[in-house]
Parts: sequence; structure tokens; C-alpha cells
Amino acid sequence: MAYLLFVLGLVLLVGGGELLVQSGIALANKLRLPPLIIGIVLMGVGTSLPELSASLSATLSNPPAPGIAFGNVIGSNISNVLFILGLAALIHPIQINRENFRRDGLFILLSVIMLGIIMAFGHIDSIIGIFLLLFIAGYFVICYDKQEELTTNNHVKLKHPAWRLAIFSAIGIALIVFGADLLVDTASKIADTFGISKSVMGLTLIAFGTSLPEVTVSTVAALHRQSAIAFGNVVGSNIANVFLIVGAMGVARTTEVPKLWDSFWIMAAVTALLLICGIIGKIPRWLGASFLIAYCAYVYLLF
Repeated sequence: MAYLLFVLGLVLLVGGGELLVQSGIALANKLRLPPLIIGIVLMGVGTSLPELSASLSATLSNPPAPGIAFGNVIGSNISNVLFILGLAALIHPIQINRENFRRDGLFILLSVIMLGIIMAFGHIDSIIGIFLLLFIAGYFVICYDKQEELTTNNHVKLKHPAWRLAIFSAIGIALIVFGADLLVDTASKIADTFGISKSVMGLTLIAFGTSLPEVTVSTVAALHRQSAIAFGNVVGSNIANVFLIVGAMGVARTTEVPKLWDSFWIMAAVTALLLICGIIGKIPRWLGASFLIAYCAYVYLLF
């Protein structure tokens, strides 16, 4: 039964990802918003809902499981870049708008610095949580105020009113969130038999499982040659993982922060690679393949 539910979750993820990409791009055209904004705000944050759900659940559990909560955030940020962008670039080389990445790159860098400070501080509370939530709210405002000219997309198939497209997008998010939860739940039950520690589970199984919506969205976007969607999805998710998820965790409960410094520094190095790609303006196929190999090596070393 667990394996059937696993397959069902995968089907829901793929179907939801296709619906979200198609309706999101069409909605961007209707509202005259750039695809990158849709990728960052709608898809980046929308597909971060599994991470938010998993980390909040771990934070509010009794006793709390900060290893899963923070391991999920760090592990997801690593897998988002190495696995998801690597896979997307392998499907189709990613072109990056360097002008816009100056803004996004700054927030990604700030998110890593803030997470490092929080880990050094040793705990997170409501004051820090509210500060982080205000930070991401400001980021959304800046994204909207500095939107670039919209490039017409020839791959959009959905022709509906904006309100209906918004409903389709919400359904797509719901499908991928439910599918991801189903996958994580069934995979966790299977993995428990192997006695995996909470921190390692958060960094690997939970992080990868909750990143499956991003995998689906970026892969589908890459198949449609939508570089802005594929890249913006990962950028938005990585920013949301720190500012939104860690912020919500702090507001929900004062929590001790585990010292996952080894994985933190790997995340920092991966973020540096992402910044370099943003400066160069592209992620070619060979680099995407290198990202995938590096992610496999990272998971291997954890075990």
C-alpha cells in the first residue's frame, strides 16, 4: 500500500506542476506580469508550502524536532540548486537575466547570512521570526515594483479569464502540496525501518521530499523552455525557505537551533555557485550535470 501511495503522490506532483506552470504563465500574460515574478512569488513560495508544513510540524511537535525542521530548510536549499537547477539545466540550458538577479542575488546572500547568525545565536524566537517575515514581505514589494517587460510565451495553452487561471494555479499548488505530503509520509514510514537519525532525515529524505514540487515545476518549465520560471522557482523557494519558513517557526515557538554547521557551509558554498551563475548569466548543460553529480556526492557523504 505504501508503494501505491508513493506512486499516487508522484502522479499528483506531475499533474499539479503542469497545471501550475501553464496557468501561472497564462496569468502572467493576463496581468502583464513578467514570468520571473510568477516564478518567484507564486511558484517559489507556493511550492515551498511542503517545507513550511514539515518544518512547522517538527517545531510544534512534542517534543520538538529542530533537527528535522532546520535540516529540512538547509537540505532543501542545497537540493534546490544542485538537484533541481542541475536537472532543469540538463534538460535545457538556463538563461538568467543578470539585471534582475542583482536584486534576487542580494536577498539570497542575505538569507544565508541571516541563517548563519541565527545558528550562531543558538535559538529563534518570535522577535526574530517577525523580523524575517517582514524581510520577505519587503522582498515581494521590491519584486513587484521592479518588474521587467513581459516576453510573450508561445507555449501557453490555457485561454481563460484571470480569475479562473488563479483558481487553476491554486489547484495546481494544492495538488503538488498534497502529493508531496503523501510522498514524504510514505517514504518516512519506509525509511524509519532503517533507523535514520532526525538530522540526516531532515537534510536528505524530508528535504528532498518537500522539494519535489520545485523539482516538478522547474522540470516542466525547462521542458517548455521557460528559463525564467525554472530559475525563479528555485530563487523564490530558497529565499522563502529562510525568511518565510524559519520566520514562521520562530513565531510559532521559541526553538533551539541545532548546530548543523557542516551542511550550512555546504549550503553557503552552493549559494556562492548560484551567485556566480547569476553573474555569468547562464547555467549550461555541462554545469547542470556537475550540479547533479555534486548532489549525489553530498547525499553519499551524509550517509
